[in-house]
Amino acid sequence: MQGRSREDAIQQDIKDLHQLGYAQELFRTMGGFSNFAISFSIISILTGAVILYDYGLAWAGTAAVLIGWPLVTVFVLMIAASMAEIASAYPTAGGLYYWASKMKNKDWGWWTAWLNLIGQFAIVAGINFAAAFFLNQTIISPLTGGALENTTEVFKFGETLVISGQLLTMAILMAVQLVLNIVGINVVAFLNQVSVWWHIAFVILISGALFFLGTQNTATDAGLTLFAIQPQDTLGSWEIRIPPSAGVGDDTSTPLYLLSMGAASTYAPVFVAFFFSLLLANWTYTGYDASAHVAEETVGARVASAWGLFLSVAVSAVVGFIFLLALTVRLPDLTPLFGQLDDAEQYSQYYFGNNAAVVYILKENLGAGLGGLFGGAIAIAMSFCGLSSVASAGRMLYAFARDDGLPGSSWLKKVSHRYRTPANALIAMVVGAFILSVIAFVQGGGTAIVIVTAISTIFLYAAYGITIYLGLTTTGWLQHRVWSLGRWSRPIAKVAVFWVLVLMVLFSFPTSGNISITFMLIVAAALLVYYLAWAKARFKGPQSHGGDAQLSEIEKEFEQAAEGVQRA
Repeated sequence: MQGRSREDAIQQDIKDLHQLGYAQELFRTMGGFSNFAISFSIISILTGAVILYDYGLAWAGTAAVLIGWPLVTVFVLMIAASMAEIASAYPTAGGLYYWASKMKNKDWGWWTAWLNLIGQFAIVAGINFAAAFFLNQTIISPLTGGALENTTEVFKFGETLVISGQLLTMAILMAVQLVLNIVGINVVAFLNQVSVWWHIAFVILISGALFFLGTQNTATDAGLTLFAIQPQDTLGSWEIRIPPSAGVGDDTSTPLYLLSMGAASTYAPVFVAFFFSLLLANWTYTGYDASAHVAEETVGARVASAWGLFLSVAVSAVVGFIFLLALTVRLPDLTPLFGQLDDAEQYSQYYFGNNAAVVYILKENLGAGLGGLFGGAIAIAMSFCGLSSVASAGRMLYAFARDDGLPGSSWLKKVSHRYRTPANALIAMVVGAFILSVIAFVQGGGTAIVIVTAISTIFLYAAYGITIYLGLTTTGWLQHRVWSLGRWSRPIAKVAVFWVLVLMVLFSFPTSGNISITFMLIVAAALLVYYLAWAKARFKGPQSHGGDAQLSEIEKEFEQAAEGVQRA
């Protein structure tokens, strides 16, 4: 972009988009920092690392952070770098779906789209479910005198609790996020930038407070050794039973297959439990494909999207480790979190409860006042994260619908003439994510967060892995990339694919009541039926919406509609 005006860069972006077959329907105003900001906000150290911190402790103790975080970071940086190369070749909304279609064919694109889309629904659900928990615990419940808490029973169907106080807050939060996203990308871009500085500022403040004011010591108070694999889970268990009903309740039949595992602390050798703890880091590093999904709204998209995708991971790696290190060297007595199963207000959410280890650590070290204040700051950071995730996921849904890839595409692909945002796709994404959260809550109770985080990690990384694999096995896209790893491109891509395969296995196990493997099998079967019955013959893949003249005419209609709205 050096030597060119902003307008020249936008015109080049539009030309590139025309070559991909699409009109400039969305509003292109985001700069490079805003593109980076949306992925950084979705990774959100104060969301992912907080939500599953107790999960990491349960499976590996301090090693989950001190060994697991750097280990996962190396692999994820390779994945991000490989994806950044491809993003620079195809700067379009929908990103991965379009990449796979062009590198191979429409069938690969269709499967990639659905894997990415399901992951997007799950990540929106997971982030906002956690944000609602923190908002209630740190802000809403204290302000209302406990009138609305996470465990408040809002709606029951018979004896089944369907809507809790946590889900009610989640619904209100997502409604606000939806309105902000529909109003326009300028609003979201500005709030994403605020989010970046909010995250960095509070990571510094929280980490500094723990390092210099913290009263707890991991060795003396928690009885843990730094860097050692010491699972805190002493009471949990999980199993894989096929069929699921065999030998359960009144059913006396023998399962065809049964794998039963006890608490993480019983694993021999113990490093097996450590591998499950890697979900803490790997789920935190999700959603950075957002930089690709907003490419059609980014100025200088080829380069900006690639750098946004890669740098969001690199910066999060450093900031995240500082934050997690501060927590890990100031661990208090963990017995209230992991040593009992009879007090829903105390034990870790890993044990199906309603507390979070990070809030507990902050209050034990800094007192209820400062610790509660930082908890509120984390809740707001999570809300920013949810806002960004809705923006990214909505554009993924819009891009796939634009090429008639799913039911209701004619409605989903409509763009608001007033705001030039994919309003219908955003509405569908928010509603779908909330429904997924309700289902996960009804099925898993307090483990809902583990369910949706595992699902989002598995499906998103499956889509990431497919595109990187296709990049390895095809060459046509190489001539289009402008962000290159040079001779390291193929070796890095091979390692990236290897790690995706590893985490597919790790996070499919039903640890802590996680039903992700069941969900995956059901979804895979449903998609296969849908693919064979309809998509294989009827789905055409990315479609050119016309030549330059036709696409320019579409763009003119949007401009005229916007002018008419402004005059009105």
